[in-house]
Amino acid sequence: MKFLVRMHMPTEHGNKMLQDPIAFQKKMESVLNQIKPEAVYFAPIEGERGIYMIVNLPSADMIAGISEPLWMAFNCKLDFTPVMGLSDLQKGLQKK
Repeated sequence: MKFLVRMHMPTEHGNKMLQDPIAFQKKMESVLNQIKPEAVYFAPIEGERGIYMIVNLPSADMIAGISEPLWMAFNCKLDFTPVMGLSDLQKGLQKK
């Protein structure tokens, strides 16, 4: 099942991390390589640093495997929203 993961990083914590931008970039790359999202987008969320990711999780227990590395690395807030592509929508509507 695909999820939209919204990661919201508090400004103060992000500011501290970005005092060393190379270390921040390496940490971000490391965590993203571990999570392996299908897509990643960086954008403000509620005026603070944010990331949107699309991840494919075969089972709900994998949410912990996505959440823990992000919480530990970035002291962030996370939201998981199930999403579907057009083919999923078409398939679901046929079952009606």
